Amino acid sequence: MPLCDFVTMLLIIRQYFSQNKNNMPVDCTGNLTSDILFDCSNAPVGGIEQNVILIAKDDIDVVNTTTDATNRVLVTNLQLKPGKTGYMLSGVKQSNGKAWELVKKENAPDKFKHTFSGVIFNPSAANKQQADGLAKGAKYVAVVEQVWKGGDSKDAFEILGLTSGLELTTMTNSSKENDNMIMFEMASTDGFEETTMPRTLLDVDYAATKTAFGNKFLQAAV
Repeated sequence: MPLCDFVTMLLIIRQYFSQNKNNMPVDCTGNLTSDILFDCSNAPVGGIEQNVILIAKDDIDVVNTTTDATNRVLVTNLQLKPGKTGYMLSGVKQSNGKAWELVKKENAPDKFKHTFSGVIFNPSAANKQQADGLAKGAKYVAVVEQVWKGGDSKDAFEILGLTSGLELTTMTNSSKENDNMIMFEMASTDGFEETTMPRTLLDVDYAATKTAFGNKFLQAAV
C-alpha cells in the first residue's frame, strides 16, 4: 500500500472514532486506579451522630443534585425541589444506626443494600402520626453524620438510598421492651438495591454541608 493511501486510511479511522466516541461501549469492570491506604491520623471510629435527616425520595431534585466528575460515590450538592424539606429524627447516644452490604448478582453488576435503623423515643400521638406516615409505602433517603469524619471532616456525611430509596421494613413497639420506644428499620428493597455503597456528601466543605444538614436541606419555594 502506498504511504499516502496508508496515511489517508489512518486519518479516516481517527475521524470515525472521534465522531463516535460517545457511542463506544463503556468499560464497567471497575479496576483499581490508586492505592488503598490507612491514614493513622484518622483511625476508624464507629457510630453516627444523634440526629438524622429523612427526606422523601420524590422531593429530591435529581437534575440539580450533583456528583463529582471523577468519583461517583461523592455527592457535591444535595438539592430538594422548590418548597420541599427534609425532616429530623432526633436520637440519643447511638440509638440510630446505618449499615450496608454487597448484594451479589449472577448476571448483572453487583449492588449494595442500604439499611437505616431508627428509634422514636416518645410514642406520642404526634410521633405516631409520623410513624404511621412512614408505613404508607413511600421511599425515603437518609442523611447521616458519622462520628468518624476523615481528614478535614470531608467524609462526615453519608446519604443512604439516594438512587432507589429506602422503604420501611420493620416497626415494633412493646411496653415490656426498649422502654416502650418505637423501633423501626428502613432498607433497600430486594431486587432494587443501590448501584453504589452510601454516597459521601460534601458541599464545598464540612461547615457548608453541616449548615445544609442543620437546615434540613430546605429548598425555598419559587
